[in-house]
Order: sequence, then structure tokens, then C-alpha cells
Amino acid sequence: MNIIINIFNSNKKINTLVILFSAYCFSLLLLRAKITNSTYLFFLIWNLFLAIIPYFISSYIIVKSKQIKSNLLLVISFICWLLFLPNSFYIITDLVHIVRSTGNLFYLDLIIICSFATIGFLLGLLSLNHFKIFLNSRNLVKYSTYTIPFICILCGFGIYLGRILRYNSWNIISNPFQLFVDLVTVGFTIKSILFTLLFGTFIYLSYLLKQTKI
Repeated sequence: MNIIINIFNSNKKINTLVILFSAYCFSLLLLRAKITNSTYLFFLIWNLFLAIIPYFISSYIIVKSKQIKSNLLLVISFICWLLFLPNSFYIITDLVHIVRSTGNLFYLDLIIICSFATIGFLLGLLSLNHFKIFLNSRNLVKYSTYTIPFICILCGFGIYLGRILRYNSWNIISNPFQLFVDLVTVGFTIKSILFTLLFGTFIYLSYLLKQTKI
């Protein structure tokens, strides 16, 4: 509980807005359930939970970075962060489900999915910024010029694995052999490369836009 409080207090303003935005998303979902007597779109709750994980990990690293003496622990933490980070940006692809919405529900479903996608995507960008802050704290800021675009491309590929090949972050442990086979056979086709570059570039440009101070 203390670590959650410390993480919240590390950036109270942003974390408060994240909580309020999330509450807004849940309220819309409950409103839809009340109107339709259906739990359709409730999968967005799980997807948002997965989007929160990398933000929580990166927040933990920032808060505890000075106390973590083991480089191995840092490496393991960043590997876990990197495995879950694509989930933050993945939610934007849930817009594909809007084709199932018709009539008066279309615009309600559109705002629900966009709301979840926005907060998930924002959490991903904030988490990337945590990575840059960590590099700055270790006097490694020059490496962010290369590593962050590369991470964005990896996230694009992660979205491809999730949306097109239907893999989850934990499949690297639960089903590594099949994952490896699919990576070799269909993971590096023209389709997968274009998909990866398009989404990776979109993520990186969004990150740069967020970094720009007006």
C-alpha cells in the first residue's frame, strides 16, 4: 500500500487526472450497460488494466531508482516494462469493434472506445517519459535519442502480435515455442513490417508532440 501511495504522490496532479479520466471511462461503460442490459465492451476494462501495468512499473522504477542497487533487478524491471508497454498503445486498435455498433449506440460506443484508447495511449506516453527521466537521472540522456524510437517500433510490432496474431504479453512464458514459430514464419512479412512501422512511427510522433512545450 505504501508503494502505491508513494507512486501517486510522485506526480499527484497527473495521477489524479488519470484516475478521474479512468472513472469517466468506467461511468460511460456502466451507463451503456444500464441502457442495453449488456456487458459488451467490458473487455475494455481488462485492456485498460493491462495499459496501467507498464505505467505502474515505470513509476515504481522512478520512485525507487535511487534505492535499487542491483543492476539485475533494474534490467528485470525494464524487461517486464517493455513486455507490457505495447498494451498501452494496443487499446487504440479496439476501434475496430465500432463496426458492430449501429443506430443510436454508435456515437456512445465511439466515445467509450475513444475514451479508453485515449487514457491507455496517454499512460503509454507517460511511461515512455518515465524511461527518459530514468536515463536523465543516470546521465544517459543521449541514449534516449536512439532507444525511445526503437522502443516505439517494438511497441508497433507488439501491437501486431496482439491484434493480428492474437498473442498476449505473457505468451512469451506460457507459449514461447509457438510464439517463436510464428515470429519466424509470419512475423517478418511485408504486412507485419508495414504495420509495425506505421504504428511505431505514430507512437513516436505522439511522444514527440507530448514532449513539445508550447
